[in-house]
This record gives sequence, structure tokens and C-alpha cells, in this order.
Amino acid sequence: MAILHIGVKPQSEIRARLIAIANGDLKPTENEPKVWFPSIRSLAEVLSDQNRELLKLIAVFLSNEF
Repeated sequence: MAILHIGVKPQSEIRARLIAIANGDLKPTENEPKVWFPSIRSLAEVLSDQNRELLKLIAVFLSNEF
């Protein structure tokens, strides 16, 4: 299973980082998070039991698709 790096930063910092990447001012390294959340609470909501079950279903669907 692949490792997914997750980051937590305030929304304003996430936005500024994305703009810097889009402008070419910042090049993310391989180990930097690919997914960002504005709070631990937001991350916890995504990883709720129901959402984890949905993510499993999506993964199964996609593995059968290709």
C-alpha cells in the first residue's frame, strides 16, 4: 500500500503555498504532503467510519475498473 503524506495548515497558508507552486516559486519535494487540511478536525471528519468505508468501496471499484 502506498504512503499518503497529509499536512495540516491554516487555509490561508495552504492557499499561499498553492499559489507559490502555481507561480513556480516553490517546488514541492517528494516527501511533502500531497493532501492538506485546514484543521485536525477536518481530517477527522474525512476519516470517520462511514467515510473510510466509502473510501474502501471506491478503492475496490477502481481496482476492478482497470
